[in-house]
Amino acid sequence: MSEELWLQVGNNTVSVASSVKNLGVYFDTSMTMERQVNAISKACYYQFRNTGHIMPYITLDACKTLARALITYRLDYGNALLYGLPSTLVTRLQKVQNSSVRLVTHTHNREHITPVLNNLHWLLVIYRSQYKILMYTFKALQGTALST
Repeated sequence: MSEELWLQVGNNTVSVASSVKNLGVYFDTSMTMERQVNAISKACYYQFRNTGHIMPYITLDACKTLARALITYRLDYGNALLYGLPSTLVTRLQKVQNSSVRLVTHTHNREHITPVLNNLHWLLVIYRSQYKILMYTFKALQGTALST
């Protein structure tokens, strides 16, 4: 049984939360980002179930667009914060992306997914976050980053 923590701020007593959500990203007290990975996985698998019913009725290009709009953006949103995650969490996110690719291309589970990812020009999850960090760094060094 966990003990409830309280913080005294002036005359107010505030309870300490085990995790908070800021701009759509969950942060927990130990900064493991496990809650964020769980939220991403849950949202993506929900979209798989919803879109799986219409896949036979749409074209491959429409299917790719739908996957990018409903699934890939969830994997990419805030992924720079996910850099350096333990391999178990990265693997869970990679399984989400692999499921998305298999849904779009009708690839069987026994087939290797890497050639299919290459054919779609999609980076692996771990490389997507590295790419985003490198892109931000490059823009900052070139002076083309957004200024506040």
